[in-house]
Amino acid sequence: MAPPKSTASDSSILLFKSIGLTQAKAAEAAKNAKIADALRNLIVSYDLTTAHLDEKQATLITALAGQLVKAESVGSIEQDFAVRAILQAKLKSVDQVNGEFCYSTFSSTSD
Repeated sequence: MAPPKSTASDSSILLFKSIGLTQAKAAEAAKNAKIADALRNLIVSYDLTTAHLDEKQATLITALAGQLVKAESVGSIEQDFAVRAILQAKLKSVDQVNGEFCYSTFSSTSD
């Protein structure tokens, strides 16, 4: 029997684990193509493989990717602010990421 072929999902899981996600969380993120694409873009754009994130920060980056998928329009300034806040440990919970993201989105659309 031939060994299973490597898939894009497998490479995504490896990438997601490289930022500090557990196998289970990396596999969960890879299941949703839109979230996987957003997370991959964050990892590449902010060079997160070299950022030495802990598991909590990696989870928050994944939550941010989920919020980016849900949002109608997000400016690069808001995205950059959220990533930096996570990296600087100013945002420490998924609720804070979601709240910050909702606030940023709302305040940018209410001008």
